[in-house]
Amino acid sequence: MAKEPMGDVVVLLPGILGSVLTRDGKEVWAPSPGAIGRALWTLGRSVKSLQLDDDPWETDDLGDGVVATRVMPDIHIVPGLWGIDGYSGISRMVTERFDVVPGQTFIEFPYDWRRDNRVAARHLRRLADEKLHAQRQVNPDAKLVLIGHSMGGLVARYFLECLDGWRDTRMLITFGTPYRGSINAVDFLVNGFVKKVGPLKVADLSGLLRSMTSVYQLLPVYPCVDLGDGYQRVAETGDRLPGVDPARAASALADFHRAVEAGVPGHDQAAYAIHSVVGITQGTKQSASWDGKRLLIEERHGGEDMGGDGTVPRASATPIETDDWQPAYQPMYSSDRHASLQNAEAVQTQLLGILTAQPFTGFRAVQGVRLEADELLATGETLVLRALPDRANLTLQASVVDLTTERAATAPVTMRRDTDEVHHAEVPPLPPGDYRVRVEGVGDSAGLADPVHGLVCVFDDVAPDIDPLDPMLQ
Repeated sequence: MAKEPMGDVVVLLPGILGSVLTRDGKEVWAPSPGAIGRALWTLGRSVKSLQLDDDPWETDDLGDGVVATRVMPDIHIVPGLWGIDGYSGISRMVTERFDVVPGQTFIEFPYDWRRDNRVAARHLRRLADEKLHAQRQVNPDAKLVLIGHSMGGLVARYFLECLDGWRDTRMLITFGTPYRGSINAVDFLVNGFVKKVGPLKVADLSGLLRSMTSVYQLLPVYPCVDLGDGYQRVAETGDRLPGVDPARAASALADFHRAVEAGVPGHDQAAYAIHSVVGITQGTKQSASWDGKRLLIEERHGGEDMGGDGTVPRASATPIETDDWQPAYQPMYSSDRHASLQNAEAVQTQLLGILTAQPFTGFRAVQGVRLEADELLATGETLVLRALPDRANLTLQASVVDLTTERAATAPVTMRRDTDEVHHAEVPPLPPGDYRVRVEGVGDSAGLADPVHGLVCVFDDVAPDIDPLDPMLQ
């Protein structure tokens, strides 16, 4: 098959946790399929090696030896924190379907996801200048095509609106980017993040997360926290939320998000195209309230469930200015979960259509399935799946793939449907490792529900025998 022409420079920006980090040439964050449970132990033990003591945004190099070296190609998940179903699939689609040269006209852009996203945006500015200068020797009209997953879209937006990136960009395509923030970030800062398997504490990443400027820049910009007197923005709560640094929260809102908003009127609306992929059918945290001891997280806001992709609320996954562009502006809607948006078949088909500039013919209606499943299991535990499709009287099937071998881990399981149209299935205990769950319609229901995916880590609840000289611990 002949490849589609591509005269622009395509840049792929991963989300948080989506870049391999090294220190002095040794990898400190690079979990691979089948080794994520072990990575949880090592990351938990070596949290000090990644924790930030200070993060001046004007400084490119903190002097701690940590460098982002490459985009994570495969699944990476810290269950309950953040999960990404890898970037090799979307990279392969671009390189196989388009006439691009990796490293020249197709760039995977790793960055230090702990730090202020403004630092990554500056790096992107320099990279764009270099690669566009070279490509414009061949095609004087070359511009950037930015593809951002999750937080990668926020890096792109600061580059576009605050570093004049709009002058050199043709389009921005985002998958599950929290333009208006994610409640998960509030949860991590206030309640902390501790993972256990049985009686064992696998990892306590609370200190690391609270040190990361990027987590503050993921805080919602909309009023979302009720301390007893109505919803407020996190940056407006002062010192009333434990675990939250008021100055850093205020800076994230004013110096990052509001700066991006202020840049939008500085150019014509058509300076670059925006295409947003928005998840809408998965249970998603949307607001929080304080009960005097703990922040309670809710999958509703003001009594209404707005939906989302399981991580980013639906209302958060489009840029604020596009609210004024309705009905002309239409995002693409997906029923898949946040970690798998960039690999969903329907999403990649839409990306192909955008990049080949086919005329807009309208999006088909999403026939979603809301999937609930534990992301972390101990060996011997049954994987319990619960699915609620948008349509009634469907037959759903669940399948599980071992991500190390990319082979089926069990025989497919037909899910039981109860009178409330909730589908249930139990998968027998799986060996330690990392798995992808897929739920889809079968038989007469094939094609009537978009497939939905989930990531599961099965962890041996006996501490692994870890070499004290392991680079992950240094």
